[in-house]
Amino acid sequence: MTDRRDTQTVLQRMFNARSIAVVGASNDRRKFGYMTLDSLIRGGFQGRLYPVNPKADQVLGLKAYPSVADLPGPIDLAAIIVPARFVPEVVRAAGAKGAVGAVVHSGGFAEAGHPELEAELLAAAREWGMRIMGPNIQGINYLPNKMCCMFLPVITTRGPLAVIGQSGTVTTALSEWAADEGLGISAAVNLGNQADLGESDYLDFFARDRQTRAIVMYLEGVKDGRRFLEALRRAAAIKPVVVLKAGRTAAGQRSAASHTGSLASNFEVFAAACRQCGAQAAGDLEEAYDAAKALACLRPPRGGRLLSVSTSGGAGTLAADQAEKHGLSMPLLSAEAVAGIRESSPPPLASLSNPLDMVSLDKDDFERVILAADGFDAADVILLNLGDPLEGAAGLVQTLAPRLRASLAVAYFAGGREEKEGRVAIHRQGQAVFATPERAIRGIAAAASYADYRRRRGLPWVEEGQG
Repeated sequence: MTDRRDTQTVLQRMFNARSIAVVGASNDRRKFGYMTLDSLIRGGFQGRLYPVNPKADQVLGLKAYPSVADLPGPIDLAAIIVPARFVPEVVRAAGAKGAVGAVVHSGGFAEAGHPELEAELLAAAREWGMRIMGPNIQGINYLPNKMCCMFLPVITTRGPLAVIGQSGTVTTALSEWAADEGLGISAAVNLGNQADLGESDYLDFFARDRQTRAIVMYLEGVKDGRRFLEALRRAAAIKPVVVLKAGRTAAGQRSAASHTGSLASNFEVFAAACRQCGAQAAGDLEEAYDAAKALACLRPPRGGRLLSVSTSGGAGTLAADQAEKHGLSMPLLSAEAVAGIRESSPPPLASLSNPLDMVSLDKDDFERVILAADGFDAADVILLNLGDPLEGAAGLVQTLAPRLRASLAVAYFAGGREEKEGRVAIHRQGQAVFATPERAIRGIAAAASYADYRRRRGLPWVEEGQG
C-alpha cells in the first residue's frame, strides 16, 4: 500500500500543478472537453495549458496538439475527457510526459458495469507511479492555485470551506451556495468512483491545508470504513469536519450503488462512528452547509449558553424554540446584567430578558446593549437576530466581533436588498450569517459541540490547521 506521506506529497503536486494537458479538449460548447478547458481559463489558471485534440489546430484560442506525446514539454497533470476505453492509453502517455497524476473525468468504468476497464486504468497509472482522481468525476477546483479543473461551475470566490462530494450536483450546490453568499470555498473535489485516491486521502490533505478552515463532505458510501474513520479522527483533531451521509434507505442505497458503485453502510451506525471521531454528522444538505459555515467562521464557543438579541419578538421566539432541541440553553439574564443593560440606554420598548427584543432598527442601540450584556458574561454565544432590515448591519458586526468575549453569530432574514447585501458583506468579513434563526441555531450547536469535543480531549486549537 502507498505510504500516506507519499500520497500527500503527490496530492500537493497535483493541486498545485503548473502545467496541465486537457486531453479531449473541444471547441464544441456542448462537450465536457470544452467546458473543462473553459473552466480552467475562466478560473484564472496561471500555469501552462495544453489542449489535446487530433482534429484541431487551436482550442479556445490555445495551440492544440494531436496527442500527449506531441506536447512540447513535461506536464504535471492530465485532465482526461475521452471515451473510457482510451483512458489507460492516455494515462501511459501522460506518465511518459512526467505527469504525477490525472483527473479522469470520463465515465463508463465500474459504475457502468465495466470494472475491467477500471483495473486497466489503475494498472496503467502504476506503470508510471501516477495517482488517479476519479474516474467518473466532474472535477476538482483548488482556489489557491486558481485551478478550476471541472466541467462546472467556475467558482472564484475564495473562502474557508473545502467541499468533498461523491456527487457532482451536491459538490456544485455547496460550492455555489458559499460563493453566492460571499463566503467562498478553498476547494471542491468530486470523488466519483475513487478507484485510487479517495475520501481518506483528501481528508488528510485538507486537514493540513492552510487555506481551509473547515471540511464538508457528502458521501454515499465508503470502500474502506476503518481507513476512513482513522483519517476522520486525524482530521477532526486539527480542524472541523461535517459529514452528510446519503443512502439511508434501501432505495437510497440502490441509487448510491448505481451512481458511483459505492457500498452504502447503515446510516445510524455510520453517523455515530463519525461523531465519535469528532466530526459533525448532518441530517440534510442545508444542515451540512450551515454547520460547516459556523465551524469555519464562529470563534469556538466557550459553552452552550445562548443570548438572542433581535429586532422584534418573533425572531427571538423562533430561536428559543430551537435552542433546547439542539443542546443549547438560553438562561435568564442576571439582575446585575439587566441593571448594566439599563445603564447603556436601551430603546424604551426593549424587553430586557433572553430572548432580548430590542424593538429598534438603530444599530447604535444594538452595539450599546450587546456590549453591556457581554460585559456581564451573559452568554457564550450572542446571536444578532435580525428579522428586519438593519442599516449598517455589516458595520455593526465588524465593530462587535473583536470586542466581545462571547462568540458572535448572525441570523439575517429580513428580505430585500439590505439583507442580501448585508449578508454578503458580513461573510466577507469572515463572520457567520444564517438565513433563518433556526438555521443559525443548528450552526451554533455544531460549533459548540465541536468546541466541547476538543476541550474534553485536551486538543489545542492548532493554528497550522486553522489556516
